[in-house]
Amino acid sequence: MKKTYRDEWRVMVTLKPRRPADLGLTGLDEIAEFLAPSGPITVAVLPRRLGQLSAGMSVPDDCMSRDVDAAYRQRCEEIAAELRQRPQVEEATVTCTETHTCSHCRCGWEVLTADEAADASTNFDEHSVEGEPVCCNWAIDEFRAERGIPRSDEGVVAYRNPDQPGVLLCRGHGYAWAGLVPLGVDDLPDGGICTYGDCGRDVLIVEAGEGR
Repeated sequence: MKKTYRDEWRVMVTLKPRRPADLGLTGLDEIAEFLAPSGPITVAVLPRRLGQLSAGMSVPDDCMSRDVDAAYRQRCEEIAAELRQRPQVEEATVTCTETHTCSHCRCGWEVLTADEAADASTNFDEHSVEGEPVCCNWAIDEFRAERGIPRSDEGVVAYRNPDQPGVLLCRGHGYAWAGLVPLGVDDLPDGGICTYGDCGRDVLIVEAGEGR
């Protein structure tokens, strides 16, 4: 499943100054002339942090709101509404930075294009379709289950390294490694734990769909 994280909330403001005061240039009328820019100026206005209580005191944002994203969006909308009333402001747009990751492997979320899905050198198998994730087997299985597409490596619950019998990888961590031996439930009568990093997944429980 794709998870989206949002941060760096801001209001992008397009200005078209008509006089020095529109840029905060005041008190210079007697000694200076103002040359208006030929085009608009865009600046970013950042909202004050939710957890910024005073100049020297702050707390984590989630202590101030159960929905940090919604709170920042509301604060930015209030800023934008105020700025739109000013004559030098042509446009004020609320935006943020979005980061997409996989909820299973936590890698960056990437999907196949139509061309990649049709290309045997870039797709996972003949059942791959446009929009299918590429980060891990868990994400692929979830994507296919939602659309009734045959699951990749049907019946495979784990992979064994023939050169290192003690290395057992779950479907998610072993599917892309060349040279590994696929294993089914019957090959692991006593079960098994993925030895990849700190994964520690029980491969048979993952096979049954638990812990996803």
